[in-house]
Amino acid sequence: MENAKQKDIYGRCYCGSVRFSIAAGTKPHWAGYCHCKDCRQANAAPLYQYIYVKKQYFQIIEGKQLLRWYTRADPNINNLKRFFCERCGSKVFNSVTAKKADRDVELCGTFPSLFDDPVIATSATWSPRMHVHSDQSFMDLSLLQDDLPRH
Repeated sequence: MENAKQKDIYGRCYCGSVRFSIAAGTKPHWAGYCHCKDCRQANAAPLYQYIYVKKQYFQIIEGKQLLRWYTRADPNINNLKRFFCERCGSKVFNSVTAKKADRDVELCGTFPSLFDDPVIATSATWSPRMHVHSDQSFMDLSLLQDDLPRH
């Protein structure tokens, strides 16, 4: 039996004015839940699910002119930009430059909850693989019934 051809993944902001795609066959560079104070404040949530892919695989396909960005003046996170739709305020993606093996890797991070297809959003490929900044969480992490590593 022949494998089904993989398709690009599409997603959008809350109002649908900003649309993005992730190239077919892309695998996440990072996928997890973040508990840090900065992310909790930016998302008004006790934690949030993220996926990061290499920048060349992420593309804004509609509404680029509606994107605005924000970053905190903090030396620990000043290379992280949070992009949002100016119409609805929905976060669409983050951009960050990470070090890997003495070279810079440009990444775009978005949120599976924004994917158009909920089956893809909940698939094994895009599922979280870890909890990061667990030490900053104000939740009782023992209530989360998963076996993901906590960093």
